[in-house]
Amino acid sequence: MGAVEKGAVVLLFLVLFGMGATPVTGTIAGPTYDVVLSDNGPTFYDNTVVGEWPNYYPFEMKGRVESYSTSWYSGSGASHIAVIVLGTYDLDYASAKLTNTAGYSLYRTYSSATFTANFYYPFLDDADGGPSSTLTMRWHYKFLGGGGY
Repeated sequence: MGAVEKGAVVLLFLVLFGMGATPVTGTIAGPTYDVVLSDNGPTFYDNTVVGEWPNYYPFEMKGRVESYSTSWYSGSGASHIAVIVLGTYDLDYASAKLTNTAGYSLYRTYSSATFTANFYYPFLDDADGGPSSTLTMRWHYKFLGGGGY
């Protein structure tokens, strides 16, 4: 295998496997890049790290639904990311969506990559026999340019 072919194989490997478990939408050097975290309640937690050495970007979500009371969630992420081969991206928006099997839905968007919110949850929590709940957070990035760092 020649040097050019080996380079193409390494490049393809980085594109396909260099992202870890991070969902990606768009194409190489495409218009958007999404990081999505999700968990089932009543206590929510998920995290991931985006990027390659030397640029790592940690993302974390956590929260809890409390029966008939004020519940909360928080998310933390990066406002700017550089992903090898794909390029550089700036945060377009972050969002949090809470749903449950009884049809309850709460959706909020944020202009900051780190956010915290309280909300009223009008059901028993999952552990007390209430409907099953899911919290999903998304950090949506728009492409700035480049094909590397």
